[in-house]
Amino acid sequence: MSSVGSSSDHSAAGWRVMDDLAIVELALQLQSLVWSWRMDNLMRLLVVFGWRDPIIQSSDWVRFDSGLGPGSCDVIGSDGDAERIEIALTTLASDDAAGRAAVHDAYTRAAAALAGALGAPTAEIVGSSPEVRWSGEETTLLLTDLGLTIGLRLVANSWLTNYDQANNAQLRRTS
Repeated sequence: MSSVGSSSDHSAAGWRVMDDLAIVELALQLQSLVWSWRMDNLMRLLVVFGWRDPIIQSSDWVRFDSGLGPGSCDVIGSDGDAERIEIALTTLASDDAAGRAAVHDAYTRAAAALAGALGAPTAEIVGSSPEVRWSGEETTLLLTDLGLTIGLRLVANSWLTNYDQANNAQLRRTS
């Protein structure tokens, strides 16, 4: 499903990042996902995305390998309802200035590629964990720079509202 590049500069095992085309394809798949958002219906996601090897399975959390290794994708829910799908777009970078710079560069490239394909983001969070968002009627796609990795998430808007309120998110609306 995903193409990855690597750079041995950022960790002993080699830092890997999905290429821009794979990131855009994944984002488009996520945005067009038709699914029940029930944790007991995860097989639909496995068929659509080709994820494999669940390593953690509970009623409200399943962790898969999305192509970057074990644990690179989480589906998280509450009371049997899925609330978010979280996919790593990079492996963990080294915890130093060079690693964080590589992650930020990958985030900047991914944000530009996604904006080119999806249009301008609907919101942006600046600060220590930059994030851009593309809102839909029921879900929002989020690209986040997590410092040592970048993640793409599709979240239920109801979950995102509660998350933003709990974390006092300082959104800058872009559209």
